Amino acid sequence: MFDKRITAFAEEKFHRDGIDVKTGSMVVKVGEKEISTKDVKRGEITSMPYGMAVWSTGIGTRPVIMEFMKHIGQGNRRVLATDEWLRVEGQENVYALGDCATINQRKVMEDIAAIFQKADKDNSGTLTVKEFQEVLNDICERYPQVELYLKNKKMSNLVDLLKESKGNGVKESIEVDIEEFKSALSQVDTDMKNLPATAQVASQQGVYLAKCFNRMEECEKNPEGPLRFRGEGRHRFHPFRYRHLGQFAPLGGEQTAAQLPGDWVSIGHSSQWLWYSVYASKQVSWRTRALVVSDWVRRFIFGRDSSQI
Repeated sequence: MFDKRITAFAEEKFHRDGIDVKTGSMVVKVGEKEISTKDVKRGEITSMPYGMAVWSTGIGTRPVIMEFMKHIGQGNRRVLATDEWLRVEGQENVYALGDCATINQRKVMEDIAAIFQKADKDNSGTLTVKEFQEVLNDICERYPQVELYLKNKKMSNLVDLLKESKGNGVKESIEVDIEEFKSALSQVDTDMKNLPATAQVASQQGVYLAKCFNRMEECEKNPEGPLRFRGEGRHRFHPFRYRHLGQFAPLGGEQTAAQLPGDWVSIGHSSQWLWYSVYASKQVSWRTRALVVSDWVRRFIFGRDSSQI
């Protein structure tokens, strides 16, 4: 998830601190005195002795979720699959968020014919730039990978993509058929990425679902979402859109790496204080803020209490 500059700095710092970082390896066995790792590329298995092993990894899926996944036919997955509205696939009124679920973003090319048909209002079999512009916002909202692709290609909108495929002389009167339309959008799904399993994502998903539930009745009568390209009318709600607010990585020694929106990267002691302020502000109450800050102050004055480790 992190910028390459942060990765390089962290590896260099760990090397200075005497930490041997093994990348491209996975732990396959933890014995009584040795740990065995497998090189992902070469497949070689090596063993190394250890005195104390500290295991830090992700959490497994809860049994209740695993049982539910088997019940709905998703037993072969690691987490629940949801649509862009956080609704569990195949279920009408079941929603999932956080680490137990991932959004199964629909691909543009799966709906390309339906999109073309919806935009072709006069059923001429071709699309003018003007017709395309009328459904442009709905396409970008329904398929967020389109916006990401345009950003990477440094294009302002999808019309620029059509112009690139047809040549720079495209005007509103120029028309494109279904094959040219497919050609223009054929690469937009290549930039699709799953959201990271972080508290920031889960928090935004919780806020999103709360707003949807509170406005359920109102949106049933007056849908506010994008066009249904495979059906009639509009979706009830706007799909969930994650807004990345930045991320921090404490590196030890009172140093932290920070990556914030706008490609802003900061590494060092100043970022550590920024992390302190953000972490404290995200606590759920003033009591927990006071406890966390007082713990930091005690650690700063007396050092870490490792007597019980």
